[in-house]
Amino acid sequence: MNMICRTNGALFTIAALTVLLLCTPSGSDAASGRTYRVHGQVIAVNVTQTPHMIVVKTPLTTHDDMTVGAKVTSQTKIIRNGKRITLQAIRMGERVSLTYIKQRDGVFAQIIQAQ
Repeated sequence: MNMICRTNGALFTIAALTVLLLCTPSGSDAASGRTYRVHGQVIAVNVTQTPHMIVVKTPLTTHDDMTVGAKVTSQTKIIRNGKRITLQAIRMGERVSLTYIKQRDGVFAQIIQAQ
């Protein structure tokens, strides 16, 4: 009986470690983050502090909104009518599409498409 308990305990430990290894994202997956896209209204733009930021409010339902704040870096593409513009050209209240990446170290704007 004692031998069976030890064997079952060892098998359980091996199974638990296997599940942990399979469920933990690899270093490249964790670093790359996940990409999302929202459409909404700009409620804030900060160009006075580093990093620059944009905040977009997007409707989820008729009564619920989601607010996304993202860091704007030199890699962020900011576009209006097919032409690149600066973050300073984005105005509060303007409608935008925001493509962003959510990573461990923050939320980063990839593309800001002014409409």
